[in-house]
Formats: sequence, C-alpha cells, structure tokens
Amino acid sequence: MPKLSCSAVKCIYNDNRFCGKGDIKVTGEHAQKACETCCSSFRENTTGVAKNSVGDPSAEIYVDCSACNCCYNEDMECHADEIDICGNSACKCEQTECSTFERA
Repeated sequence: MPKLSCSAVKCIYNDNRFCGKGDIKVTGEHAQKACETCCSSFRENTTGVAKNSVGDPSAEIYVDCSACNCCYNEDMECHADEIDICGNSACKCEQTECSTFERA
C-alpha cells in the first residue's frame, strides 16, 4: 500500500494530511497528466467539526485507481511507494488530483 499525503484539508476524511476513510479511489480513465485525475472519495466537510473516519487515520492506504495510463497502476490498484493527493482549497472531488500520476 502507498504512503499517502493529502492536502485536501476540506475533506471530511482528512486528518493532518492522513486519510481516515480506509481506502480511496483515484479516477481519470483517460488521463494523460495529473490534472486530469481526481480523488473521487473526497467529501467536503461542511460542518467544520469532527472528521468522519471509518478507522484510524493512516499514512498507508489502499488506492483503487482507474487512471489506466499511469505507470503506477497495476490491475486497477496504485503501486507507488508514496502518493500525493492535492487539493488544498478543494470543495469537490473534481478540484483534487493525484500529483503522483506519471504517464506510462
């Protein structure tokens, strides 16, 4: 599992750049570059209070990935050592991206 760093601080699962969801999905079926990907698991925290976690926030996370053109995608899973999800001011998933994406 990749080590995750996530700057989408407005996501309900984000806890100090870690994810409490347990797993995430990166989409971008036809992506040719990072800005054409996104974390479709992103959910905006509109309450501004407690984070919604399935489990404990973790540095390592399972990443289901449909960015078929990425060199780290193996059988629809991310196999990068580290993954960075960007989206510091994101309010919806389309405003995030997998900056680790690298064209195969």
